[in-house]
Amino acid sequence: MNTPEEIERLLTAEAFAVRKHNQAPSARKLIDARKALLNRIEEIAATGDGESIIAMERTLVENDLLRYTRDEDTEMIGSLNAALHGFTAIEHKHCIVDDSEQYRQVNKEFSFPKNRKQGLPLDEARQAFSSHRARLGNYVKYRLEYTEKQVVRARRKAIVTAERGYITRQAKALGIELTGTLKDK
Repeated sequence: MNTPEEIERLLTAEAFAVRKHNQAPSARKLIDARKALLNRIEEIAATGDGESIIAMERTLVENDLLRYTRDEDTEMIGSLNAALHGFTAIEHKHCIVDDSEQYRQVNKEFSFPKNRKQGLPLDEARQAFSSHRARLGNYVKYRLEYTEKQVVRARRKAIVTAERGYITRQAKALGIELTGTLKDK
């Protein structure tokens, strides 16, 4: 039977092992690799180029699927596959959002008030942005090493940047003036 004392003892042993692991030279190399990745993510985000940000995110998600999942990780695999489907939707909408005539058709398809925000359609791209932003927000709630959390936060910030750019493009395509600011997501 598990008692609180047994669990506390196991958690203490785990914490000791983590501290010991973090002192190993390989741990320093891992942190350095993550810092380099963090810098590159921040550079790409700083461009504000939504297509580049989505291409980067696609690569990161594909990497997670390839290197960090096993067959029994069904929830993670499902979530990452959903992200990839979302990126496909975003990429498709990026191809048409700058064509006012084509995008007016999308606008018609999202006519219900619940499918609109600031007068703009919450199309598949907007839904995918929202889902991925939430997915990344959930990642940082769990036990990750500090640098891992920095990487995830930078990715989330990049997605917010790409989403804001997309919203601006939607408004331009539909001739809608955005009022107020696009608040932090």
